[in-house]
Amino acid sequence: MKSKELQQLVLSKHESGDSIAKIFRDLNGAISYDTVRRWCNMIEKTGAIQLSAPPGPPRIIRTKQMFEKVKSRLKQKKKVSSRILAHAISISRTSVRRILRDDRQYHAYKMRVVPLLEGEHKAKRKRFSNWIRTYFKKETTMKILFSDEKTFH
Repeated sequence: MKSKELQQLVLSKHESGDSIAKIFRDLNGAISYDTVRRWCNMIEKTGAIQLSAPPGPPRIIRTKQMFEKVKSRLKQKKKVSSRILAHAISISRTSVRRILRDDRQYHAYKMRVVPLLEGEHKAKRKRFSNWIRTYFKKETTMKILFSDEKTFH
């Protein structure tokens, strides 16, 4: 539900005589109890819910212009880190990170170098697993720690 729809719903329920707790329960967590209470107090004082401005300070960094700057910078062929991007457009690293993660739904990743498994490695692994299944009981295998890093004796 949109905020205006919620305001109208709270207004109608309060005017019909519902308590703050009942309104909150009926909304099923769509807005907090404190918000319902604050809106009901506004209704009692002024007869309507009048929100002058959205809560919190105005956005000065995460604006549409900044979104476009970040987007155009990312469309360039060269890959760029968030730290370098922040320096290039003169905003903080955390602001760039919020724009990328929250607003653009991008996520950071690091390319990992992994060894290529060849056919010989796969065959050795299969042979080892078959050997374990043939020569060990299930109870014994539960006591063995398998690790790809080190052989333990």
